Amino acid sequence: MRKIKKRQIAIVVVPIVLFILLAIAIQSEFISGFENWTYSEIVEHMSPTLTRVLKIITHLGDPISVIVICLILLALPHFRKTYSLLISINVILQVFINYSLKLLFARERPDILQLVTEKSYSFPSGHAMINMGLYLMLSICIYKTVKSKKLKYVFICILMIFPIIIGLTRVYLGVHYITDILAGWSLGIAITFVVYKIFDKKNVLEEKKDIKMDS
Repeated sequence: MRKIKKRQIAIVVVPIVLFILLAIAIQSEFISGFENWTYSEIVEHMSPTLTRVLKIITHLGDPISVIVICLILLALPHFRKTYSLLISINVILQVFINYSLKLLFARERPDILQLVTEKSYSFPSGHAMINMGLYLMLSICIYKTVKSKKLKYVFICILMIFPIIIGLTRVYLGVHYITDILAGWSLGIAITFVVYKIFDKKNVLEEKKDIKMDS
């Protein structure tokens, strides 16, 4: 039990520590060399075709796309008051915290070729943070409900590809530094597990089991 609790605490604490370290690094400009190297590596094979594809992928992580996914989940009768509500609350919390942190750090976007237009601040990345929260919570729900181990891990791997690729497209498109993305992922992970544990302790997720027993 102690090992499990330590693991659960680490899942939250480690990403938060990473976020703090990244926040310190960007304030001191200590990490600018790594940021520049990462950008040059990602755009090394830039092409019109690749740019079109990555623009489509990055739009999958836009707020409107995330809202549509949440609305679809909320429309599902059996999940409306359990997993759908959990996922939606997590997304809303991610949006609020991300917006607040952007205003706090007020980091300007990279002064490079920007292939899409963004007007808000850069750190931490909203696309990385919100989509990590969305797809990680979806993965947790699948882990809790799908009985087949092979099937659940296949689904989880597919889902977790989305926030990773969406985050990297933001660097390619010139609207984020890699540190913005790493910070977004880190906070997205930490917040998601905190929200999940709060709901789990309140037995909100037990309603799913009741539904199965009644059917």
